[in-house]
Amino acid sequence: MENRETGKVVEITNKGTAKVLIQRKKMCNHCPSKEICKPPEEGKLFSVEVENPIGAKEGDIVEIGLARGALLVASFWAYFVPALFFLIGVAFGFAFLSRYITLIPKEFLGLITGIILLAVSFLILRIVNNRLVKNKAFHPEIISITTDNTFSY
Repeated sequence: MENRETGKVVEITNKGTAKVLIQRKKMCNHCPSKEICKPPEEGKLFSVEVENPIGAKEGDIVEIGLARGALLVASFWAYFVPALFFLIGVAFGFAFLSRYITLIPKEFLGLITGIILLAVSFLILRIVNNRLVKNKAFHPEIISITTDNTFSY
């Protein structure tokens, strides 16, 4: 597991999940599960519904996390795909379109096509994100019950 966070179980649902109270951290900005958690401003408390495969009970202090593979896949889509689309767009505009469109400098044409393909990648990411949110592998889950006595909310 990667991206571990400590929180307190405040409610057990009848769906096999638990609501865990956690404090929003800076890393929430980069977490692929933020569409599921919907965290507030940094530093504020919020509850998130997570899978409860270990049977934690209300009042337990738990560690929640996201599987490493899920984080890797989400990072690939969020960072690599847009960069790849932009570079392909720049190369396409600079090397290919500049042969046919001579009124615009080829550097500027490459930039324009790069930006257009970058925008297309964001549309594709929106579709992929909607599918990933539905996949349970991308939902955070309770990893362990901890005995951390310093935890207080």
